[in-house]
Amino acid sequence: MSNPQQASIRILRLRQSFVQFEVQPWAPPLNMLETEQAFVVMVELAGVNPANVQIEVQPVLLAIRGLRQLMLPQPLRRLHRIEIASGRFQIALPLDPPVDPDQAAARYSDGLLEVVLPFAREPGQARMIIPVREGGSP
Repeated sequence: MSNPQQASIRILRLRQSFVQFEVQPWAPPLNMLETEQAFVVMVELAGVNPANVQIEVQPVLLAIRGLRQLMLPQPLRRLHRIEIASGRFQIALPLDPPVDPDQAAARYSDGLLEVVLPFAREPGQARMIIPVREGGSP
């Protein structure tokens, strides 16, 4: 029989047991599509403040980093399921063919981040940090 003075949290079911307790960044789900003119990357980031997202575009690499902070109600009695990742996240996608970082754009709407990466007409070495706009088109 357990001691009633000992407080403990019982974890009954975890879909990804490492997510909540791992120090390493997690990777959100994404779709990467290609049109005639550009790559389009859609990243599922529900609950993320766009101010906490950094997008770096190089001709052959897209890097997205950020932070999702989920607050648990206090006092917490028991966790029944932990499926939503929180903490730092990171994505690194190689791009081939190369893109034009100067023409890249991003928007965040309804929990989805959309990044449009037009193909480069000629290879370059530019590196850009692009801002995330809320709503509208990228």
